[in-house]
Amino acid sequence: MMLMRQAATLAFLLIPALAMAGQGPRIVFDRIVHDYGKIRYGETVTEDFTFTNVGDETLVIEKLRTSCGCTTTNKGSTKIPPGGKSRITVAFDTVGLRAGVKKQTVDVHSNDPKTPVLQLTVRAEVVRDLTVDPPTVAKELSGFTDTVSFPVQVNNNSNEDVTVKGVKSQTEGVMALLQPEQVVARAGARTSFTLVLKPQKEAERHYYLGKVSLLTDHPRETEAEIRYLLKFDKLQ
Repeated sequence: MMLMRQAATLAFLLIPALAMAGQGPRIVFDRIVHDYGKIRYGETVTEDFTFTNVGDETLVIEKLRTSCGCTTTNKGSTKIPPGGKSRITVAFDTVGLRAGVKKQTVDVHSNDPKTPVLQLTVRAEVVRDLTVDPPTVAKELSGFTDTVSFPVQVNNNSNEDVTVKGVKSQTEGVMALLQPEQVVARAGARTSFTLVLKPQKEAERHYYLGKVSLLTDHPRETEAEIRYLLKFDKLQ
């Protein structure tokens, strides 16, 4: 009986060691989510995500994959021995983003057999001085017309007047104009104007999908984007 108890006790003591044996590389981050809070448009912010190899074999960071071009990464050492630490630096670029809360992810691929892909998440609220309402315009027409107009407003949240001095079409086959040609957006106010789109008629083309950029003299927000969709049911 005594031998059986001793054998059982020995087996119990060996369980943790056996559980640890052969576990391979293991990646553990100090955190996997970071909130930058409010960021002014035009800024780029960075954050380090530190991780540890808690396994018993060398951890290898194989690749990083981001969900958006506005998120870039820079990794430290790619081969981390057992007990070693390294970091992944994530940069969040606000240029080209609309106002509001944004979330981006970074997939970390490693040779960890239990977690071969681990996802990091960064969030931020992008604050812009200039916003356009509506940010997207659309119109469905029964027949083709070479001029389509949309009422638009620009909201200036800054303390200085801003001039919308022109508009640039980002899509071939559609010209864009402003009425009036220049718009003075008063500080702290909403200013109305008209966006005029002039599509070029093409055989069998029913849809025109694209975007235009409002060109401004704001020191950081030199462009404000408006997306559009035009649909013509009949081409005659």
